Amino acid sequence: MKEKENELVNAEIVDQENILHLTTPLPNGQTEIYFDFAKLNGYALLACMSQAKKKDKLMTVPALSMEYQAMVAAAAAKMKYDDILNLSGPDFMAACLKAQNFLLPKEP
Repeated sequence: MKEKENELVNAEIVDQENILHLTTPLPNGQTEIYFDFAKLNGYALLACMSQAKKKDKLMTVPALSMEYQAMVAAAAAKMKYDDILNLSGPDFMAACLKAQNFLLPKEP
């Protein structure tokens, strides 16, 4: 009788709320974007804000600025900012909304 070998598998829990199912696939065929907001730190968020302020000099509330939201979304997805901007309109809006929900969480 052949014994089964035990295999160690590293599994990562993925928060389904942080997955964007794209309406239009990316050029590489990818149909989902995963945003890992938990891995962002203060330095990353401040760097995003600094870059957003360069593009939107009238920004007063960063969390409501689409420039800032798009930069935070790109950082959380480990994508280029331009790749977020190149998403289809509905996908871009959904990505910005995911970032906004992270930046302005609802109270429990």
